[in-house]
Amino acid sequence: METTMNMPRLGPAHESLKAFVGDWTGTEELAASPWAPASTARADCEYRLALNGFAVIQHYRQRREDGSEFLGHNVFTADPATGETLWYGFDSYGFPPESAARGTWAGATLTLEKRTARGVARHRLTPDGGTLTHEIDVRMGENPEYSPFLRARYTRKDQ
Repeated sequence: METTMNMPRLGPAHESLKAFVGDWTGTEELAASPWAPASTARADCEYRLALNGFAVIQHYRQRREDGSEFLGHNVFTADPATGETLWYGFDSYGFPPESAARGTWAGATLTLEKRTARGVARHRLTPDGGTLTHEIDVRMGENPEYSPFLRARYTRKDQ
């Protein structure tokens, strides 16, 4: 008996991720955290379509006022079983992803939740033509309340 695997297909989440594709630059306002003091930073984000449209890969570089740098390599895709958007992030702090952040689209906004032993980060990314906003709120440890962590606005470099 021959068995054929049902392969994933491109879906609405994959299509929505295409709005990020391009090169972005902007300013970020960061709250104090266990990793760094409050600051303003400049950042560049490069999003590329990959794997025949099944993924968008992001290279991220943040430069803070004190000269320190934070780097990220992120992979966005979709869960073929649920249609949710998945985000796997690797960064220069060195914490490996315990699991993918999961999220959904509401209109043009992608909301993702990343859960780790350190807490929960809720990301809201909204691409709007030549502007991309990214907001992160965090809930650390046993604290039941979310606090603002990052407010960023980027513009497309090619505009």
